[in-house]
Amino acid sequence: MQVDIRVSGEQRELRSLYRWLSVDDDLRLARIRLAGTSTPGEMGVGLELIQVILDNAWSASSLAVAVAAWRHSRPRPGRVTLHIGGTEVEISGDDEEQVRRLIALCSDESATPPPESPDSTDGNASA
Repeated sequence: MQVDIRVSGEQRELRSLYRWLSVDDDLRLARIRLAGTSTPGEMGVGLELIQVILDNAWSASSLAVAVAAWRHSRPRPGRVTLHIGGTEVEISGDDEEQVRRLIALCSDESATPPPESPDSTDGNASA
């Protein structure tokens, strides 16, 4: 699953979140990179977003928690927008419901329900 993350404000905020995510132990298996565009005639690349490639629901939930923790660490947190599949989630305030929605979205997008066995309805393993 790919998640694109944008941060309002200056590029240093984007870089700060990138560094935060890059050292998060729970995201160590994720591929995290800064992405941007270059304009003809300009030197360098304008950074626009962080791209995160995740393998599973655990990593997706960890990403949501890490983004929320990073925002809470900022003196004046800006708006963070995550694009997952065809859905976009914006975290812009201290509303915990936004974070819950993000965690649910990340989990829903990456989770595949395990197949149910008709013999396992009582919760006991059969021999």
